[in-house]
Amino acid sequence: MSWISTLSPLHWALFSLIPLGILLLYFLKLRRETVEVPSTFLWKRTIEDLHVNSLLQRLRRSVLLFLQLLIVLLAALALLRPGIRGEASSQGRLVLLIDTSASMQATDVEGDANRFERAKRLVSERIQAMSDDETAMLVSFSDRAEVLQSFTSDRNRLGDALSRAEVTNRPTDVLGALKAADGLANPRRTSQAGDVNDVQVADAMPADLLLYSDGGFQTVTEFDLGNLTPIYIPVGSGEVTNLAITAFSAERNVERPEQVQVFATVINLGTRAASANATLTLDGELLDATHVDLPIGEQAGLSFAIESEDAVSLKLSLDIEDDLQLDNVGYTALRPMRSVSVLVVTPGNTPLEMALATSKAAKICQSEFVPPEFLSSDTYKQRSESGKDDLIIFDRCAPETMPSTNTFMIGALPTHQLGNADGTSHAAWSWKSEPSGVALIDMDRTHPIMRYLELFSLLIFKGRSLSGPPGSTELLGADIGPMLMVAPRDGFQDLVLGFELVHEDDDGATQTNTNWYAERSWPVFVLNVLRYLAGAAEVSGAPSYTPGDTVRLRVESAMSNVEVERLGDQPKAISVGPAGVVEIVNTDGVGNYRVRSGDRVIDSFAVNLFSRSESTIAAAEGIELGYESVAGATGGVEKRQEYWRWLLIGMLAILATEWWVFARRVG
Repeated sequence: MSWISTLSPLHWALFSLIPLGILLLYFLKLRRETVEVPSTFLWKRTIEDLHVNSLLQRLRRSVLLFLQLLIVLLAALALLRPGIRGEASSQGRLVLLIDTSASMQATDVEGDANRFERAKRLVSERIQAMSDDETAMLVSFSDRAEVLQSFTSDRNRLGDALSRAEVTNRPTDVLGALKAADGLANPRRTSQAGDVNDVQVADAMPADLLLYSDGGFQTVTEFDLGNLTPIYIPVGSGEVTNLAITAFSAERNVERPEQVQVFATVINLGTRAASANATLTLDGELLDATHVDLPIGEQAGLSFAIESEDAVSLKLSLDIEDDLQLDNVGYTALRPMRSVSVLVVTPGNTPLEMALATSKAAKICQSEFVPPEFLSSDTYKQRSESGKDDLIIFDRCAPETMPSTNTFMIGALPTHQLGNADGTSHAAWSWKSEPSGVALIDMDRTHPIMRYLELFSLLIFKGRSLSGPPGSTELLGADIGPMLMVAPRDGFQDLVLGFELVHEDDDGATQTNTNWYAERSWPVFVLNVLRYLAGAAEVSGAPSYTPGDTVRLRVESAMSNVEVERLGDQPKAISVGPAGVVEIVNTDGVGNYRVRSGDRVIDSFAVNLFSRSESTIAAAEGIELGYESVAGATGGVEKRQEYWRWLLIGMLAILATEWWVFARRVG
């Protein structure tokens, strides 16, 4: 038998005054009226009755008083919450991990709204079953861990912390929560084990690791449980129904941008065959619908054709009441059609002019050619600082200060500096070789700039290999070293080509340095540059992010703030950072988001679950933690049997008896 007091010492002191008050009321009831009589002979019997009815005698015979004091005693016992805990092993310290990821929204549990509410109830029962010498900490986890309550034996504090836990739309990563528990049970050392100077910084503190989850996370191998004893409490059923949208996007036709192709993927990730109607809506209006009927584990690709020149929001819904509603809807958006602005600084480059004048490039790009002397003008200074241009191409020239936008350097190097540890600085870019003949030997075909290119037949008469800053990516390699590289710069990107397309000879005549301009790959390469560096590819389908991701967008640096709204919610103002970078961190809700400046839509993006692992919601019977297989605790978790409810029922029964006795006496 154990006791859990629900009152503080001060409250118990006040409660102890109740029986004293009842006794005082009985003292007040024994008042008698004084009457003068000529003789006491006839009053002897009355005097005897007076002695018999003295205070102590009256209290000794009062059934009502006994019943009232018994009621107070039962109330006191009920407030102490007596109970008996079940038999279970415990090391005295508990680490309670509760899963708050998206899959915990599944509704395949009876008696609770969803898996998360079931897990909260189980954790609450374990907290109430704690003995007085046990301590516990509470950690919630989705794609990141949060310590809701550090170690304490106070059940009320643990209960308050549990009430703050909320289910999320995020994926699952249990490793962070395990590391939080690992810090207690497995103290670190000052050096490698076996070193003569090795000192253990703290004593080992073993703990029971209670994991309340559906097991829908990756196998954790690179983790040593050490002094942690894992106990997995599975939440959810192994038999579920779930159709999930795992991909949804929209792309404009490059030839006819008003035509839009919409693509989606639907997978049956449940344990039963399922079917549903897939409905496509544009800004709330029905556009199209189709039917999907999928056996277990099968998937279907859906496609729709629509027309729109505006910035619109698209939504795909499955009309099925399965066990997880979150993945029954997908969002995507179309950005407004616009042309990117490209400034070309060159003494003259016919191949570049021709590539930017093709029909495909002209539809997505507005280019302006200026001579290198333009770099010393105030107009260029204002233009480069404002970020007006989406891309600046420097052909055989370089600015003194790099602009606030992406750049493409042809036969020249970016001029920005990087700091050293001693306070000095050095050039971020440098040449690795002297000018010489070039033979291409390697190419990164996976990078968006290098897609659809065949370059190994190119003739390059002179070039120099490149050395870029940390974070550089080599896109094109030659026998003398890297020939094309891209690198980040304070939120922007610089693409550098190690050879010139054309050059001037000693007589001032323009000569070609490569035959690339005559190859089909040249205009394709320029289009790739426009799409990747200038953002021309982004004017079609909006990108999709996972709930909780930080979204970084670049807007005009002249803007001081923008408004971000999830469609259907109130917009929120966000300040624009240096170089026009906007960081949006409040992305927990799925849906379409728009970035506005006044009435103008600047950008848009979508937030979707799109996680096959989260949509595979059948609860795992066991999990793998630190090379150890942990089976689910099918017998449940230790639960405390409490008796205060029975005490309250007894108190009410006695109260009814007390009223019955009182009514009979009065009657």
